[in-house]
Amino acid sequence: MNLSLQRGVLAIGTRLRFVHLSDSHLGYRQYGLKRRLQDWTRATQEIVNYAVKNEVDFVLHSGDLFNSNLVDHTTLIHVIKILNPLKEAGIPFFVIDGNHDRRKGSQSDTANNVLEYLELVDYLGPDGDNLENAIRHIGDTNIIGLGYHGIYLRSKIENFFNQMPDAPNIILLHAAVEHHVAEGHPDISLSELEILRPKAAYLALGHAHNSFQISDWIFNPGSPEYYRFTDQEYKRVFYDVELEDGVAEVSEVDVRSARPMVSLNVELASTDQATEKALELLDRENTDNQLADSLVRVVFGGQAPPNLSLAESKAAIEVRYSPLYCLIIDNTASDEGAFSEVETSMDELELKMFEHTFSSYDLQAPDVAAFARGIMKEVLDTSPASAEDAKMIAQHVSSFRRETL
Repeated sequence: MNLSLQRGVLAIGTRLRFVHLSDSHLGYRQYGLKRRLQDWTRATQEIVNYAVKNEVDFVLHSGDLFNSNLVDHTTLIHVIKILNPLKEAGIPFFVIDGNHDRRKGSQSDTANNVLEYLELVDYLGPDGDNLENAIRHIGDTNIIGLGYHGIYLRSKIENFFNQMPDAPNIILLHAAVEHHVAEGHPDISLSELEILRPKAAYLALGHAHNSFQISDWIFNPGSPEYYRFTDQEYKRVFYDVELEDGVAEVSEVDVRSARPMVSLNVELASTDQATEKALELLDRENTDNQLADSLVRVVFGGQAPPNLSLAESKAAIEVRYSPLYCLIIDNTASDEGAFSEVETSMDELELKMFEHTFSSYDLQAPDVAAFARGIMKEVLDTSPASAEDAKMIAQHVSSFRRETL
């Protein structure tokens, strides 16, 4: 069933079918590769095509549609092409801010505002602490976009709840939930999130890049492409949801176009030939030639052989399997000491180092550490090329100091 907007209200009965996706990170030139940028576009396009083919009532996107709030023209053109079929089919696309694509510094508009102006999306979010403009009505069901609030969410969530109409509500939120965080600190605990339960038929989460479900009302689809090598154990999925009389029936749908990712730990002894051992183990993974054009990471552990050469191993893997991208990490012990680049370990190490540096802030040290690490990532993501670019980051720091310290 296709819907048309009339004065902000979608006329429909009590049965709804929608697609829920999140964390598309469009424009992400992962590993510096143009083909990875195209991968994120293709995966998102696949989900939109599914929605159009199945004539769903609407599509929900729970944040980080873009990888950056500074969207290049090529990415913007890609997104317009992706979303046009939805517009032509009369299928609304509801989107909220994620931490990557939200306004920063002195920005008054984002790429989502551009898409809204073109009538390609319905961009939901509170006006400060006021939910009035964040709510859309579909028959007797409401769609409510809360957006992204980071560590400030726990202080705002009760106020948001009090402004919500009675159930059934579909709520969009971009947040890191305790026990479902790949790095950094959670924005909110499950017990704090439970305040929404009496008014929520379906909580559409984003932020975590791997899918999870909590009880029968919280759903996080994860990213449609692989964001990091530690995600390899999780399938790339989105949700096909039927909501009838406030009860959600959720089907998990695989993203078929997601590029395969393989991460392999190779434990070495001092007498091993590292390259040969890595190739032997990778051969076992490559039964159907799935390593060709894939993303491959090899982590050497154990005792470093005297002739260990990462460049040699990388070259041999590329010749034999032709992956799109190959990363070799030395996590071995040697006379010179160990060096680790395993993502989760490095994340934890960075945060501990920052916490120690900012220990004078006492109980605030973890928040300051997480913010400092986020600023570093923002600088790396945006690569400031002018004083104006740097000014926006400086304003972000200024706001944090004023509101937190």
